[in-house]
Amino acid sequence: MTGPSPVSRSLLFTAFRFVFDGLLVPTAVLLGAAWRFETWFSPKVVAYAPAMLVGALVLPSLSYIGGLYSHMAPRIECWGRARWFMLSLAVTLLVLLGMGSVDLDARVGRGVLMYGFIVLLLGYAAHHFLLPRRVGVNRLRAACIVSGEDDEVAAEILARSSPQLQVVGVLAVNDSCVLRGNLPLLGRLDELQTAHASLGVNTILVRDRHLVMPSLTPVLRRWRYQGVEIMSLADACEIVLQAVPLTLVTESWLFRASSQSGLLYIKKLKRLFDIITALFFLVILWPALLLGIILVKLSSPGPVFFRQPRMGRQGREFVIFKLRSMRLDAEKDGPQWSSEKDNRVFPAGAFLRRYRIDEIPQLFNILRGDMSFVGPRPERPEFIEQLEEQIPFYRERLMVQPGLTGWAQVKYPYGANFEDAWRKHELDLYYIKHMSVLLDFFVLLETTRTVLIGGNRRSDAHVKAMHQWNELDSASSTATATSTSSFPEIYPEPLQPVLSKS
Repeated sequence: MTGPSPVSRSLLFTAFRFVFDGLLVPTAVLLGAAWRFETWFSPKVVAYAPAMLVGALVLPSLSYIGGLYSHMAPRIECWGRARWFMLSLAVTLLVLLGMGSVDLDARVGRGVLMYGFIVLLLGYAAHHFLLPRRVGVNRLRAACIVSGEDDEVAAEILARSSPQLQVVGVLAVNDSCVLRGNLPLLGRLDELQTAHASLGVNTILVRDRHLVMPSLTPVLRRWRYQGVEIMSLADACEIVLQAVPLTLVTESWLFRASSQSGLLYIKKLKRLFDIITALFFLVILWPALLLGIILVKLSSPGPVFFRQPRMGRQGREFVIFKLRSMRLDAEKDGPQWSSEKDNRVFPAGAFLRRYRIDEIPQLFNILRGDMSFVGPRPERPEFIEQLEEQIPFYRERLMVQPGLTGWAQVKYPYGANFEDAWRKHELDLYYIKHMSVLLDFFVLLETTRTVLIGGNRRSDAHVKAMHQWNELDSASSTATATSTSSFPEIYPEPLQPVLSKS
């Protein structure tokens, strides 16, 4: 199919809403000035431009952090949405007032801000309480092709996972298919010659194997000509779960994923984004880094910085930098995985970990080109060797630059065992396929939310649905059970939570 993918359309729609909120701030101030001074242009408004620009970034950033752009926002309780709505407005107003107080000559006056705030309140409320009901990413009404029980279970998992995708029923490939689920049967292969309109769907969900079935492909092509979207189950999971279950990953999926990110972006735009972002955070975080250095020096004998080999892009090893948070004899018994409550961590080190201060030196790794700001977390070589034996396509993460933060770190609550490592890899594959400057920017906002709330600890419906996919493949389930029993030698401690030592 041509045109942007559903995931790309969703990202672009979120970006549109972000820009819309950002433009509300200068628009409100300009209209407030016109209301107050009864003229469309005032020199003071021009001098007030820096405050408006900062406010235009603060308002949509807080809206994103609060989940107001998420397709799950309608499911958030009313008070939760209202709280973030009011907080975003209040912080934006404080920014406008505060920056206006820095340069008194650039102040536009309380009257302008009062009128502007009224305009901003009305526009912001209309956007978040009226626009989502009128405009949005079209909901997909889908029928799932089933040729076995696993397809039917997959359809039922998708049916209860997201408001974006409504699975209305299943289409059986042959008469031998025995349906045991709750989704209604919409028809069988000999009935599929009828027009799709009678099914009331705009999307047909298939597996890759269905696309090479001679009896089925002519029908699917005919539906495509009629405007029906033919979507793989893997692509549907990318929309619903923002991850791709490993049971659905095939060599053809990996090939498509590898072509999603152009070389220009990989080599130029992403690198430029990394350098600018790393320099920005070094400038604003140097006091926290200095505090961390002092705490380590006063709390534990030994070097301030911790160096450890990690595996980067194309399997090249590099040395990662962190502030030391453990005792010098932390690995006297060999390599171990860190945990949230690790007794090898000295008290000040626990403080550094909690607020991610120990991660700040990795900004120098980014400037050196060892890492990107966003990407799969870099892993130790000895752990990579073990994980790739147990997790399918695990080495695929080495095709891209590792990151200080990443999609898996901000979307998955914990890394506590082998199954969590499996789940995080499914999220990393999603990022590898859809990596872009826009997605990187949203990951940074998600990271901010994760740090502010002290970690992504809540297991939501998406995470539960991801766990259910493993049940579709008995071989994977057996492998998981076997692997879990063998993992204590390598992972004696639970994996770290978001943005930690994973």
